[in-house]
Amino acid sequence: MTTLVPNAVVLAEVLRLQRWAAGESVSAARMYGLLHGFESMLKQEADSFGISCETQRKVEDIIEDVEMGRLDADDGLAIKDRLYRDGLDDTTAGQVIHLCILQGRFSVGTKKLTSSGSHFATHAPDRSMDWLGSLHYIELVDCSEITHKRLHGCYAPSVPRIGELLTPENGSTMKVVDVEWAVISQGQREGLRQPVLIPHVYLEEEQVGTAGSPDP
Repeated sequence: MTTLVPNAVVLAEVLRLQRWAAGESVSAARMYGLLHGFESMLKQEADSFGISCETQRKVEDIIEDVEMGRLDADDGLAIKDRLYRDGLDDTTAGQVIHLCILQGRFSVGTKKLTSSGSHFATHAPDRSMDWLGSLHYIELVDCSEITHKRLHGCYAPSVPRIGELLTPENGSTMKVVDVEWAVISQGQREGLRQPVLIPHVYLEEEQVGTAGSPDP
């Protein structure tokens, strides 16, 4: 168990960064236990980690049967019965399905299994920020008259600077006119209140002049 302690400390530090970036989704108790090498916490991590090759193959057999039409993805009872007979649970099967999607394998079967109304519809992969690297949570504040100071939360690799332009997926290009850091508290639910700074980036619609005319 002692050989796991250095790795546990590294994991705790990673979780600390994750909590700082993403809020209270990471348990403070989990971080503290790993950071200080509690054997109970190390055992809990070891027991909850890892999917064997045998388990992965069992799930992939189910996906293949769905893909080949031998098993109906919309037949919830048949899917549950197959999982039970193979000694699988929904969470593990969902993780294997997620991996297959990311690897581009069994594309037809995984699509059927995660489509609306199917057994694993709620396990459809969240194509979020897990592999995007270090990100900062920021609040975008629209200073225009129509949406005056409406907040839009998002993540970014860095905090935009005054004068930089932001181009949304839909809408006009916006210009950063100010950056303000607001103090909020995390950890209150766990009795570990910790003030943190969240950047508020103030935006205005970029004014584009016509040919031969100065910008207003």
